[in-house]
Amino acid sequence: MKRFRILIPLFSLLMATPTLLRAQIVKGELILGGNITQVDGDECYRFRKPGVHVGAGALIPLTSYLDVGLEVLFNQKGAYKGDSINQHLGLYTGTYKLNLNYAEIPVMIYLTDKDRYSLGVGVSYGRIVGLQEYVNGQSTAIRLGDGQIHWRNEADGLPDISQATDIKELTKMLYAAGYPQNAAIEELVPQVIANSDSYRGNDFSICADARVRIWEGIHAELRYQYSLVPIRTRLFYKDVNETLLKTDDSRVQPLQRQYNNSITLRVVYLFNERRAKANKEASKKGQ
Repeated sequence: MKRFRILIPLFSLLMATPTLLRAQIVKGELILGGNITQVDGDECYRFRKPGVHVGAGALIPLTSYLDVGLEVLFNQKGAYKGDSINQHLGLYTGTYKLNLNYAEIPVMIYLTDKDRYSLGVGVSYGRIVGLQEYVNGQSTAIRLGDGQIHWRNEADGLPDISQATDIKELTKMLYAAGYPQNAAIEELVPQVIANSDSYRGNDFSICADARVRIWEGIHAELRYQYSLVPIRTRLFYKDVNETLLKTDDSRVQPLQRQYNNSITLRVVYLFNERRAKANKEASKKGQ
């Protein structure tokens, strides 16, 4: 009898689920917003790069308070730094601008309270559809690739140095590969390592949302998004000739993995929201 008592609530829930789903309909979305972005791990600080965030999507109901969101977006990210003097090194660093344009497909789970407030979390896949990098106002030869640093001679049997997390680990890899341990790392690295000249074409990121309905069908939403995997690995040098690593700058470590970091404010218009609400109310009265 105890087993049957446990099964009764489960059976009731299963019987009620189709009724709840019939009360819901798929809601279409039109999305318009803007980003402020930065790339963590470069020499540019703060969210200074604006970008466009537009697209469309659909909300698929799971229950009366839980939805799955599927979106297709055009999303602009990157980094920006104006003319400046590096006081620590006494060198003119100039301007830097990175434009990363992505076609993205986020998949979200939304928890909604009283059809007004929603909290969401999910993951997003992005593919670069536009890439531009400017240093001192001049376009660079940046391209799509693996985003990793490589050995200059590309000899077989050497370790994957792009997996090093800091300069000490990089040094150990070089010494283990047979280079003399009495060689200064700042002199050794430029001879054997070619810096990355590419960004990963694919970006996988995590998203977190807060949404509020401000009028019938119109919602304001704040989204935070951060890369789960590095989009590039770079070595930073003190001079343009790549002869000395930046090992004495407390803010910039010589070996850095870079990640997209963005904040988005957007307006979402939901189609069929009024109809979905009416269906839900009718279902409750019918029950």
